[in-house]
Amino acid sequence: MTFCFVVGAVAAASLCLGVFFLSDGAVRKAIQFSLARRVGGLFSPRLIVVGDSLAASCPWRRLAAHPFAVLNLAMGGATLKEIAGQIYRSRDIAADFLLVNGGLNDLLFDQAEARQIEADFLALSRRIEGRTVIVTLMPFTSDPARTAHIVKANELLSRLCRQFGYCTVDLNASVSVDGVRRPDMTEDGLHFTGAADRIWLAAIRDALSRARI
Repeated sequence: MTFCFVVGAVAAASLCLGVFFLSDGAVRKAIQFSLARRVGGLFSPRLIVVGDSLAASCPWRRLAAHPFAVLNLAMGGATLKEIAGQIYRSRDIAADFLLVNGGLNDLLFDQAEARQIEADFLALSRRIEGRTVIVTLMPFTSDPARTAHIVKANELLSRLCRQFGYCTVDLNASVSVDGVRRPDMTEDGLHFTGAADRIWLAAIRDALSRARI
């Protein structure tokens, strides 16, 4: 009976892995999430990523030695309240690090004031337990009219991060000039190009190295 159970479990895992590597991104995410939550072990990520479309489209696996080391739960269009839901969803998954990005959808599309972004981030932080946290501050867009608002919101987020002991990553010096996103760093004024993703990956790799010391 035990032998049959083991063989069945191995066969099921092999089938899941086969589907994982042959499927599209959404299905891969669902399979990886299920394996991390229900099986653990080899399938437990070192890093969980939550956030909006910037994080959803970034190739985080380049940070990892194997495909299950990074679990990306970020979703396009997510607000800070929805990102808090992503964190809550991952509560039963063992991971050493949590990478958070977000706030631009609140600011740009929901017209949230900086204080509301601060309050929503504070609520988000209450979902976090037992992980080293890295927060990417909001990057500037191609619209200079948004710059002052982003600066104010980032100041408030940075203050909260210092209070909670979170590491912050600010990409603006690398992807923007005078508060405006560089043309080679954005596809549409908001999202990142591959070049910007590479800068982000390098910054997070450095933050992870410093956090391990």
